[in-house]
Formats: sequence, structure tokens, C-alpha cells
Amino acid sequence: MQISDEKLWGLCLTGDREAFKEIYCRFYFLLFNYGSKLVSDKDLVKDCIQDVFIKLIQNSGSLSFSSNVKGYLIKALRNKLYDALEKERLTENITLYEEIFITDELLLLFPFDDSVSDYRVKRLMQVFTQLLPHQQEIIYLYYVNELKHEEIAEIMGINYQSSKNLLFRSLSALRRLYLENN
Repeated sequence: MQISDEKLWGLCLTGDREAFKEIYCRFYFLLFNYGSKLVSDKDLVKDCIQDVFIKLIQNSGSLSFSSNVKGYLIKALRNKLYDALEKERLTENITLYEEIFITDELLLLFPFDDSVSDYRVKRLMQVFTQLLPHQQEIIYLYYVNELKHEEIAEIMGINYQSSKNLLFRSLSALRRLYLENN
């Protein structure tokens, strides 16, 4: 039986290295995939994930309990990536949205059952690339990472209602673009 993320996080707060190892193993690929959507430098993403966990281990005594470990780690990685880019002053790469949020993970949301569906999904993904970066990000966080609006709001630095509004506007824009060009 697998221990819940919240209980595992509670063990991390006591400095339990095995708990940190388990949290790292559970969330590494999610964090890497998310970070890879924000910046094109995969090595920077890996380094930032390592830095996040080193800092968590070093500061385990001062961390607070979180019932949303996934959201906490995503936000920590996002902030670390911002800090790393600012610190290195990579002016040509300072925009965190070089990479588009198009992934195989998004394609999995749509079942392929015939050539018509195949065309529609490809068309939808093509239209998705026309959305603004923050619109792509919120759709990615909500549908691929299955985060709630409270979690998304915290990660993106907006309030709960803004998260709901942004998702609604993003989906409306996606629908409009899809129908416009179809």
C-alpha cells in the first residue's frame, strides 16, 4: 500500500531522507515535464529540480505542512526557474514560454477512433499553439496535471477567481479559433 503524498510530506517535515527520496521519485517526471514547457534548456530544468529538493532537505525543519504536495513542488520549481533565469541574465531566453505546451500528454486527453477524430485532434492542437502562453499554461495545469483552481492560482500568482476566469477565457479562445479556421 502506497503512503499518501500528504503523509509522506509530513515525514519530510521531520527530516526523513527516505520520505524526500520517495517524494522526489513520485514527482520528478511531472516536474521535469512542466519545467520543460517553461524553458527549452533541459539541463537547467534538471538543475533547478535538484536545487528545489536540496533546499527542501536543508530547510525541512522550517517547512510547513501542505495538503497539496504536487502544487507546492510545481510552484517551487516555477519560482526556481524564474530565479535561475534572472540570476544568469539570459536575455535571449528570459521569456519562460519559449516551449509551447503541446505534448503527448495533451494528445492523450483526446481519444482517436477514426480519421475524422484524428483530423479534429490535430486541428485542435494546431489551434492550441495560437493561444497566449499563459492560456496554454492554465489548460496544461488544469487538464494534464489535473490541478484545482486553488492550486493553479497559487502557482501562477493569481487569485482563485482569476484562475477560473482565465481557464474560461482560454477555452473560449480555443473554441473560437477552432471554429474560425475550420
